[in-house]
Amino acid sequence: MDIVKIIGENIKSLMKERSISYRELGREIGVSHPTMKRYVNGEQPMDSEKLMCVAKYFNKPFESFFRECSNDEAVFTFMFRADKASEHVAEIDLDRMRLSIQGYLDVMDHDDVHSIPGKYSLPSEGKKVLSAKLKMKLEEIANAHRRILDIENVIPENYYDVFASAGINVIVRKFNNPDFFGMSSYAENNGCFIIVNDDENIPEERKLFTLVHEYAHLLFDREQYSKDNKDVFYTSGRADMSEKIANKFAGYFLMPRHKVEAYAKDKDNLDLVMMKKHFKVSLQGLFVMLREYKIISKASSDRFWKRTMANGALKEEPYPMESLSLEKKNVRLIEKLKDDYLNGTISANKISEVLGLSIVDVRKLLRRWSELDERYIHHR
Repeated sequence: MDIVKIIGENIKSLMKERSISYRELGREIGVSHPTMKRYVNGEQPMDSEKLMCVAKYFNKPFESFFRECSNDEAVFTFMFRADKASEHVAEIDLDRMRLSIQGYLDVMDHDDVHSIPGKYSLPSEGKKVLSAKLKMKLEEIANAHRRILDIENVIPENYYDVFASAGINVIVRKFNNPDFFGMSSYAENNGCFIIVNDDENIPEERKLFTLVHEYAHLLFDREQYSKDNKDVFYTSGRADMSEKIANKFAGYFLMPRHKVEAYAKDKDNLDLVMMKKHFKVSLQGLFVMLREYKIISKASSDRFWKRTMANGALKEEPYPMESLSLEKKNVRLIEKLKDDYLNGTISANKISEVLGLSIVDVRKLLRRWSELDERYIHHR
């Protein structure tokens, strides 16, 4: 069933149970009773803020509105990642993420092949730093997955499409919270999800790093994914080490040793700005890996980090890479939305729900589509 209809049916059931009218519930969440009726009938998607108001009004868990009446099981287990997550991630961010995944599933074909990459068990070393042996293993796995994804000897133009083409469900959308970077989710029946925050205040390098970082969690931390929707952050005592492992994996993946050494060998004078743009990494990430591969000296690395800390840890990325459009970050999803919209099976409201865009921004998106394909002109 369409997720909009599932939400409507659950609200309708609660209204009937408690004898609540459309007018009364609409007044509680700040909409007219005709709008409330459209929500309940599944004719119009309800944004996450209003749905959260409904959940609070009925004193029900937010995620319960996504379950079909006969299903008591939660569909997903979530694992979220953000710096100081308990401080920086709001409940509304979690709600929007759930809506993103449910909306994505509602649009994409359920018989698509979903990739669940192999699970790796890494030794628990009980240390605060990664050992040389563990780093060697992480580099080996990162190289193996570049081969699996068929990018062993290239730096692809679009990593998002690389992962999506391999069967990972990638959703890039904007959350109005630049302190939150992204999350991953795993479910046996629907595969693996990576959601990246496309907030304009987050550098493109950070977004790409998040994509690969979350892929690492899917490889190494599957046992940490919470099965309780009330406990959505890392539950293991290995959380700090898990972050370090995912960070190191992302470094090896984005800057494979053989490609870095070949790049440095071909250049008489290494231009670090050109190099960071070539590998699509932050300046900090570049220095970490150049030191890891002993391409720069410890003295050079120390000087960089001293300047970095003096400049407030590079709050703004210097010499940022060119932004990738929302359409290019969601190639498979956008193509499906285009086809469904052209065929009349979805509305602009559904596109808004899935991509997290306002209706105004969706109209702008449709105009861009019409510039490329006149078939969309009459559907705007």
